[in-house]
Amino acid sequence: MSRLGLRLAACLLNISEARRKYIVENIAEAALLDKNGQKHPEVTVLNIFSDQDYNRSVITIAASVDKLGKS
Repeated sequence: MSRLGLRLAACLLNISEARRKYIVENIAEAALLDKNGQKHPEVTVLNIFSDQDYNRSVITIAASVDKLGKS
């Protein structure tokens, strides 16, 4: 399939943590791993937004629809 026909799925992961940056980063890193703990090449973290006042973060994750559930 050409890259023009690539279908993506996005997930907005909302977590109740923003003040401890290392926790948010660890969760984002874990989102990149497959079930065997290896880096999944078809998954990427697009954005991390943290609001310290409300102690909330949103992590935007995207993956190829064709590869979901196959690892």
